[in-house]
Amino acid sequence: MSLTPSQWAALLPLILPALGACLIPLMSLDKDQATAKWIRAVMYGTALLAVGASFWYLTDLWQTGAQPSFFQLRMDRLSQFTGIFLLVAAALTILQSWDHFHQEGWVKGESLSLLLFSVVGMMLFASTTHFVALFLGLELFSVPLYALVGTVRARPQSAEGGMKYFITGAVASSCFLMGGVLIYGLSGSLDLTTAAVILKAQGLALDPLVLAGAALLLLGFLFKVSAVPFHQWTPDAYEASPHPIAGFMSVATKGVAFIALLRIFPGSLAPLSAVGVKMQAVVAVLAVATLVVGNLTALVQSNVKRMLAYSSISHAGYLMLGFVAGTPAAHTGVLFYLVIYLAMNLGAFGLLTAFGLVGEHTTFEDLRGLGWKRPAMGFAAAVFMLSLAGIPPLGGFYGKYMIFRELVGTGHVGLAILGVLASLVSAYYYLRFLVALFLQAPSAEAERLASDRPAVHAPLAGATVLVAAGIVLAGGFLQYFLADGFARRALVEGLGLIR
Repeated sequence: MSLTPSQWAALLPLILPALGACLIPLMSLDKDQATAKWIRAVMYGTALLAVGASFWYLTDLWQTGAQPSFFQLRMDRLSQFTGIFLLVAAALTILQSWDHFHQEGWVKGESLSLLLFSVVGMMLFASTTHFVALFLGLELFSVPLYALVGTVRARPQSAEGGMKYFITGAVASSCFLMGGVLIYGLSGSLDLTTAAVILKAQGLALDPLVLAGAALLLLGFLFKVSAVPFHQWTPDAYEASPHPIAGFMSVATKGVAFIALLRIFPGSLAPLSAVGVKMQAVVAVLAVATLVVGNLTALVQSNVKRMLAYSSISHAGYLMLGFVAGTPAAHTGVLFYLVIYLAMNLGAFGLLTAFGLVGEHTTFEDLRGLGWKRPAMGFAAAVFMLSLAGIPPLGGFYGKYMIFRELVGTGHVGLAILGVLASLVSAYYYLRFLVALFLQAPSAEAERLASDRPAVHAPLAGATVLVAAGIVLAGGFLQYFLADGFARRALVEGLGLIR
């Protein structure tokens, strides 16, 4: 079958990282110790080249205004937004992983290959409404992540965290599959957009099986965003993962799930407005539970990674409130918030690598005094923590403001107040991070152990942290440019939600 230039244009952003993912394991076959260092550098260079080439191609599509497609795969504005978002996250993760895996003493090429395959699956998942392609994308990005959680096999927690993530993920995938099967069985179409039109024409919008199918689809998405009560895997998986992988999971998985949810529920299933109303009520209840559980549980954590995991759960609640508001401006706020959240969380996890905190040395006690020893990293930490807490004029504040404003405008004043109160609660554990860095001296035992260890050198991780801090600051001072020129444009020209 010969493909047209437009079809190639739609496939190329996925082909480039997939090609890199296939080449990297072949390089790792060389077991010669004399060339191991060079092979390792070539593997990382190949991964960055694959990500960079796909990023360059997507930005070119964005600038030219082209929106190619390949059958059910649509590389429209929203898909291009998603691809750029994911590739930036992947590039920062790859750079951080170079330093982190050297600190862990576990540098393997298959980790890069799995990461790239996961990126391909995420791009596919967010670029289609065909249920078979959706499910293939879901599995293609989930299965590599199950393995990446357990990458460092020398740590017992890695295997445990990977197994918990795998088992709960398999249940969620099964629910997602069953939801699609129910909708297909009633409509006879695997494309969710077409299925919605057929079900409306047949008067089945409120059929119990349709509602059950939509609910099961929603459950699959809510698992991926770590919404309560589908959040139990999150702290264990994040704690078990290498720091860069935990950071990637926290932003990329959550981001692609919310974007795909945006494409399907306000987009494809728009004809089934009655279903949308019922799903909106469910999301509102779960958003409240997610905010409460995420923030209150984060307050009592002593491990920084577990605190960031519960923080990630709470931020899923803020993003879910954007779907409760349901306005185009709220959806724009969700996309803007995801961009800022990418920088905040990847930067926060990158700080652990930059400070040389590996293994079990990721508690608040291990942070004490490090802000003065590494002033640039301390400044970046202040940017991330204050932005996560929603302190103006940083990007995190404007992301929340865009969502809360639409909640008030649509009459959900109580939810907006709850969101503000949740942000106030979260300030405690984010400021606790900064207190440990700047206001607490390290213990004598910690100083002794630090003097016995060689100095930490993590230049790539430190550079990514500074880049992420720059994005957060830009989000605070250039928020309308980013929201209107990037997020809003993806909705206007991708889904046509704004006229």
